[in-house]
Parts: sequence; structure tokens; C-alpha cells
Amino acid sequence: MESTLDTTRMEAVVEMKSFSGSAFAVNSAGEQIFINARIMGRMNLREGGLVTAYVLPNYEDKRLTIPWRAMRVDVPRDTPQQTSPDTRKFVETEPSTLDNEIMRLLWADIETGRLWTDKEVSDKISDNASTTLDTASPAECHRACTRLYERAVICRVDFSTDPTRARSLIMWAATLRDFED
Repeated sequence: MESTLDTTRMEAVVEMKSFSGSAFAVNSAGEQIFINARIMGRMNLREGGLVTAYVLPNYEDKRLTIPWRAMRVDVPRDTPQQTSPDTRKFVETEPSTLDNEIMRLLWADIETGRLWTDKEVSDKISDNASTTLDTASPAECHRACTRLYERAVICRVDFSTDPTRARSLIMWAATLRDFED
């Protein structure tokens, strides 16, 4: 008897590895993908790594929080696995850019563990500004945070009471560990 699985191919970023060796990745739509410990070990995946995941819908009891589970994972040949977000170094080409200011803010020792809204980021950047030219609106901060998230430098979470995700509150943090509490 021949059986085939009809999987869906998704590009994803490995966001968090659990103590058991399994991990969670996120696709471009912000949906979580469970990757089991066997795949993590065999493919030598690390947090921050880009992967192509071949997924099935997750088990029904888990589907609301983690909609997908990986059946197979490929690592693009030209994309080496990144180091853990806690240990990577940042390259600053323009020290005064908004992106770098937000990285410094979210990764600052005194602010580690905090979740930030776009307005809070904007207010803090404006408070620290030496001139009015250095201030940033919440919309500018949102665009900068989105760029940093897409580069896997910071993490994003969408809080919503609406199951259709039509309206949600977006918050930013330095690492996934900031969302644990």
C-alpha cells in the first residue's frame, strides 16, 4: 500500500528551541510551525536559521495556537544557520539610524524582558532624542521594527481577542524569552 502526504511548502525562521530539543518556527504570515527534536538534530538547526518547511496542519487539539507541524525541513544551501539571537553581533553601518536606535533600546540590559508597542518605542526614542530631527512617529517605529523582525533581530507577537486576527495589538521584544511570562 502506497501512502503519500500532501504537504504545504513554507519558508520560515526557527524562532525558539525548547529544552526538549524541539523548536518553533514562524512563516511569513506569522503562523507558528512545530519542528520535532529529530528534525532539529538531523538538520542541525539553530535559532534564527532560515528553512523551507514542508508542513501539515497540526493535531486538532494544538491547531489554534500552533497551526502547522513540519514533516520535513530543507536548509537553503546559500543560507548558513545563524547563531542564537542572544549571542549574535550587530553590524552598525550608520549608528544614528532608527533601526539601530531601536535595537539598542530593545537589547539594552535595563530593558531586557520588556514588551514594547510602537507608541512606547516612539516615545522612548523621542525622549532620548537630542534634536527634534531625531524623533520618530509610531508609524516610523513600526516600519523599523518590522524591518528588524524580518532580519530576525527582534521578535514580534500579535495579541488579539478576535479569532479572525482582523484587529490585533503588535508588541516587540529582543528575544522570545521576553514573551514567556
